Amino acid sequence: MIRLERLGPRHAQEILAGQDALLAGEIIGRPWEPPALAEFLSRCERWREDGPLQEFAAIDQATGRFLGGGGVHRIAPGISRGQAVLTYWLLAPARGRGLGTPLAAAIVGRARRDPVLEEAVLLIAPGNAPSQAVARSLGARPTGRSCPTRRAAPDERNAGCWHCTTRDSAWEVQHPRVQVARQRPF
Repeated sequence: MIRLERLGPRHAQEILAGQDALLAGEIIGRPWEPPALAEFLSRCERWREDGPLQEFAAIDQATGRFLGGGGVHRIAPGISRGQAVLTYWLLAPARGRGLGTPLAAAIVGRARRDPVLEEAVLLIAPGNAPSQAVARSLGARPTGRSCPTRRAAPDERNAGCWHCTTRDSAWEVQHPRVQVARQRPF
C-alpha cells in the first residue's frame, strides 16, 4: 500500500539517484540538477494542503521506501473549474513492480477530497504505454486532443489529454484499497 506525504527537500537525494532519462523526459525534459531540484522541493514544502498546487511523495508503507510521487494541480493551462491536472511518476528502481496503478489511485484519492473537483486531467506522452495502461485502470479515457506540456524536446511538447471522473461511485468500488480519509494529514 502507498502512503502520500508532502514532497520536500528530504526527498532530493533519492530523486537525484533514482531519476533516469525516461523520468527526466516526462517531468521537465532533462535530468534534475541539484540546485534546481532543491529550489523546487523547497517551494513544494511551502504549498498549503488545500492550495491549488500540491506535490506528494509516494512511500511504500511496508518498507518506508520512497517510490516516486505525483501531484494535484487545480490551476494549469487549459483546465476549467472542477478540473485538476493529476501527475504520477515512479523512480526507476520502483518501475515494473505493479506500483503505477496504486500510486495513481492514491493521487486520485487525494484529489477526491476536494468537493469542487469533478474531473481529473492526465497529460500522457503518446509513446508512454505504461502510463496509458495506468490511466485506463483508473477509468480515464483519451479525449483525442493534444495538450501542451513543458517538456524540453520539441517532438515531446504535446501530450495526449485523458479525462477521468473523480465523483463516480464505481471508482470507489474499483479501488477499495484507497482509503483517503485515513491518510495522515501533513
